[in-house]
Amino acid sequence: MPFFLSAPSLICQQLQPATRLRHSYDEPLTVELERETTMAPMGRSIGASKKMGRTSNSISSVNKALSVLVVMAFVFSVAVFVSFTSVMRNSSTTTTTTALEASLNMKSSKVYQTTTGSDNGAPTAPRSTMGDLVSWMLQPELDKDINTNDNVLERLRRSPHIPLEFPPGSLSLSHADALKYCYADPRVYGKHLQKRSDGGENIRVSYSDEHKLVYVMVPKSGSSTARHMLKTYFKATETTKSLQPIDFQKGGDMEGVEVLSFVRDPLSRFFSQYDEAYVRTAPWQSTQTHPFPYIYDGIHSYPEYEDVFCPPSTRENKSSRKECIFKPSAENGTLASRFEKFVRDYDGRDPYDIHLVLQVPLLSSPNGIAFHVTQIYNTTDSEGGWKRIAKQFLGSEDVIETGKVIEGRSYPRRFNSKLVSEATQQRICELTLIDYCCLNLPLPEVCRGKHYDTNSKELFCTIDRVRGRILPGVYPKKGRE
Repeated sequence: MPFFLSAPSLICQQLQPATRLRHSYDEPLTVELERETTMAPMGRSIGASKKMGRTSNSISSVNKALSVLVVMAFVFSVAVFVSFTSVMRNSSTTTTTTALEASLNMKSSKVYQTTTGSDNGAPTAPRSTMGDLVSWMLQPELDKDINTNDNVLERLRRSPHIPLEFPPGSLSLSHADALKYCYADPRVYGKHLQKRSDGGENIRVSYSDEHKLVYVMVPKSGSSTARHMLKTYFKATETTKSLQPIDFQKGGDMEGVEVLSFVRDPLSRFFSQYDEAYVRTAPWQSTQTHPFPYIYDGIHSYPEYEDVFCPPSTRENKSSRKECIFKPSAENGTLASRFEKFVRDYDGRDPYDIHLVLQVPLLSSPNGIAFHVTQIYNTTDSEGGWKRIAKQFLGSEDVIETGKVIEGRSYPRRFNSKLVSEATQQRICELTLIDYCCLNLPLPEVCRGKHYDTNSKELFCTIDRVRGRILPGVYPKKGRE
């Protein structure tokens, strides 16, 4: 259920820096104006003039003028209040949200220009965006206006219903901070969450004891390179560690350890996920029944598959297949059309291969709460990320080799991604929306705009009303024909 707040209260909070919120959970969100009324000093002024016994016409005129001004101010205040109440009462929920943004002098909530950097340089979105408002609400350490340790979300829970919807990537939070406030609902993402019996206490990681550094692997997000870098430059070994937040507290087994990971744009990653899963679960690799057998129609071996994306007629050496390894796909649309049908049929909830699991569940416990991850970098700037890591832990960014995939399998796409329709790409963004929302990643251009729910809505993120955590605005479901 979406999360809501009181528009009048937020407006007062924005416009009255000297106000403070009540601390009681038993009352709706209100404000106590810490100022005296304007009537009292005016009354004392008028009374004093009478006691002096002066009947000067000039003083009388001043008093009359003041009285008129007070009356005019009162009438104006009543008119504004009545007008605002009428708008709030007659507007729909969507209209009310727009009114809230306008009242707070916000720029459009559809702000995609905000770029998310690494945790060493968190983005600083304008204070006027809805995303920035949500960021403030999620961070209790910034809750200074109410002078209390109680989370502002607890008091806002009883406020009038205005949904907090914001675009992916619009929060003024780093990737790691956004993940910390995420919730991957096990009822939806249970099969993605791996159902670890250990509760996330024995996660396979690369660990450097010398540098107190852990890397959490996310397949198809630069994981092969990351493991190589940790082993080569940070003397890391493959082991298991607990990533539960409690173990990183004072006195815990992981106290003082930094945990890093790399993530990738979900749309681009989905293309790679499909390619990887296609080969790993192919009939020539496994005897198990495939949930989508039609993607292999007429293809019974890897050489036959290779002849589709690398036809013999396109090879310089007709008798050699070696050049097909790194040759761009030359398929005629057969593989792309099967990929598109798969995307329409796939419900996004039951990954049949580990490489189809979403990024957020891979970084979360079985209960849907995120692991303790302190630094998350985007593979879009993998080189810059590794330079910052090297400077922090090795003292210099020049001691490591960057700029290329060292150990990764950087093969070209096997299906022709240029033939994939915009509608298919938009559905992929819908299937992977939790990654966009909980990692604070902006939607790619093709996925922006009103294409969801019969072209009437944009994809959005929201706040869980009960837990106060980030959720995708829509959950994945089987596509329509």
